[in-house]
Amino acid sequence: MKRRIKFDSAILSFLIIVTGFLYLNKKFFLITPFFDNALDFLGFLVILKGIFLRMAARGHKKAHSGQGGRLVMTGPYAVVRNPMYLGSFLMGAGFILMLWPWWSLPFFALLFYLRFNRQIIKEESRLSEFFGEGFAVYCKKTPRLFPSLRFMKATKVKDILNLKEAFSTKERRGLLAWPALAIGLETFQESVVFGGTDIRRTLCLFLAAALVFAISFWFFDRYG
Repeated sequence: MKRRIKFDSAILSFLIIVTGFLYLNKKFFLITPFFDNALDFLGFLVILKGIFLRMAARGHKKAHSGQGGRLVMTGPYAVVRNPMYLGSFLMGAGFILMLWPWWSLPFFALLFYLRFNRQIIKEESRLSEFFGEGFAVYCKKTPRLFPSLRFMKATKVKDILNLKEAFSTKERRGLLAWPALAIGLETFQESVVFGGTDIRRTLCLFLAAALVFAISFWFFDRYG
């Protein structure tokens, strides 16, 4: 635990230093206002997807794991073995799209791998010891972190996500906390990098992203 805390602190310090360097060297943000707004919109949308995936995964596990006694292989866990981590990855990618240059996404992916890959392997090792052959079969047919496009095309949203389950845990607080943080950080970034900000525009971009997310969820839940 202490090693993990030290590692997390080192990563956080590194991210703060890199962010300061990027913001002081504005040449890294060679984008037009329109392109910046487009990235902000996309970032908000990806963050919302990550939040909701974490909500759905935690809620489904709570409803079906029998307090840890059963291996959950349905719902979000039918898509990937670690949907909570995938949700966190999407949230992080969304923040990167909003706050860092777009080309830094591979750098974020590398940091995410360094931080969580060993942890995921350890957790899966414990699951393998506990569930034995059942977990081995599950691993063969279900990707660890990133879903199969073929599987996604053949799967309906309503077979994966359950709204009642999604809103049954404390993860639902993230629907307010994380967007609020994103809006605050985006306002700060625009003030530093672009010399000014418009909070109303930022709020409108978030509301537009939330509307697109809600409509998309409704459409795919209803029709496919």
